[in-house]
Amino acid sequence: MKALIPLVLGAGLVAYMVFSFRGLSPVTCEVTMDFRGRTETRQASGRTRETATMTAVNNACALIANGRDESILCGQTEPTLVECEES
Repeated sequence: MKALIPLVLGAGLVAYMVFSFRGLSPVTCEVTMDFRGRTETRQASGRTRETATMTAVNNACALIANGRDESILCGQTEPTLVECEES
């Protein structure tokens, strides 16, 4: 019986953590960026559509831009495609 109590408490803690973290990123967006002849598609999650889209744009631009100046310009470019879904 004494061994059962920590197992039940541990399972409860794990369940709480799983359900708590699920609510942190209710929106997932996939973004395709075209910048100076290069194309990259990235997916990101966030609390809002705007946050998820911005994160995906930044991730895509990090791969197709060369240097800080190009990264800034790429980030200011409209995405070619944005597809979002809510969890």
